[in-house]
Amino acid sequence: MDNIILIILLTFWFSTIPVSALTLIRFLRNRKVFVEKDLKRVYNDPKIIFQITTRSATQTKVVQRGINSIKQSANIIDFANYLISIVTDDENDIYTIKDQKCEVVVVTKDFATYAVKKGRALQYAVEHRRKKNQNTSKFWIFHMDDESFVTEQTILSLLKYIRNGKGIAAEGPIFYPLKFEKANPITAIAESIRPFSCYDCVSQMTNPPPIHMHGSNLLVRSDVEDKVEWKFGPTLAEDQLFGYKIYEKYGSHSLGWHGGVLLEQPPLGFKDHFMQRRRWIIGTLQNISNFPFWQKFKILFKLSSYFMGFVSGVFSIILYFQSITPKLLTIFSSIDITHIDSYNLLQNIFSTILPSISLDSISNVSNQVVVTGPTNLGIISIFLIFPYAMWIISYQIGLFFNIRLTT
Repeated sequence: MDNIILIILLTFWFSTIPVSALTLIRFLRNRKVFVEKDLKRVYNDPKIIFQITTRSATQTKVVQRGINSIKQSANIIDFANYLISIVTDDENDIYTIKDQKCEVVVVTKDFATYAVKKGRALQYAVEHRRKKNQNTSKFWIFHMDDESFVTEQTILSLLKYIRNGKGIAAEGPIFYPLKFEKANPITAIAESIRPFSCYDCVSQMTNPPPIHMHGSNLLVRSDVEDKVEWKFGPTLAEDQLFGYKIYEKYGSHSLGWHGGVLLEQPPLGFKDHFMQRRRWIIGTLQNISNFPFWQKFKILFKLSSYFMGFVSGVFSIILYFQSITPKLLTIFSSIDITHIDSYNLLQNIFSTILPSISLDSISNVSNQVVVTGPTNLGIISIFLIFPYAMWIISYQIGLFFNIRLTT
């Protein structure tokens, strides 16, 4: 029984190693194209519609910030062939931003389609443009969220990608410096992993089909969006399905990476942070039946590695405290706490967390790993140093991107 538990624990611990190796490879391979730098102004401008999809620009004040960022950046690089479209559920937005020279598209309450929440609003926008004859190859749609902020580098990268004509949909990296200092410190730091994760997004988009795709900083040709549409049913991750449907309809060369940076803000509190992760996981599980076998396997591997990394951390913490508690009791014995029965205390805590496994089994397993000699412990430590180092590096790189652009 102890051997079985040992194998399970080591599986949890070692599950992050192949993921870390793949992460390192993609970081090294994509670092030169991650952020587009070879930019110059070429005056053969296509028509770009900057679409901000929101529940309410009236209640969400940062939408105004996004509108201003588009105008200011476009003015700096002398780009005028664009339109700002605010797709909203709030009729009051017509009056809130009436002086901004933006198109306000209000999703009517009676609009029914095979989509929910944001997907419903996105589909309404497609049908709205269809009526205005804007769903042609001459128009490009750049999707933004409430808090998205555009820079000159963003627009120049979009223009370069369109000019090169290598794809019909593309993405770029998203950094999270906005209101960084106002967010909960834990959620702000937790968001530092996301810029680093975008190195993986480069591979997903340049070697499709992607297993994930973010819905902001997404550039797509208008006629393509018109054909693919957003009618994917009651899913919370419509962007993931949208990327796969483009690949399915237009082939492996349809997707790409434009390298234009989009700035956003981290979740300001724990609730927003939790709801964001919840949407990703539930949305992916809702979508999985729509993918072929190999795509399902990759998605399930991604979800399981994400989960096992958490379990690995939980087991490591439990074993750490199990081994350190006697030492702490010895150190603090002078404070008259020697009467505490550390074993029974830990047994009660552990039985609450994992009632099906006794502390004796875990203790025996940990003793096997340590007592069998420095060789086994050394080998295990060497293996675990790599994913731990990659974890630290990923946060440091992401934190660097976020803090560098903090405004």
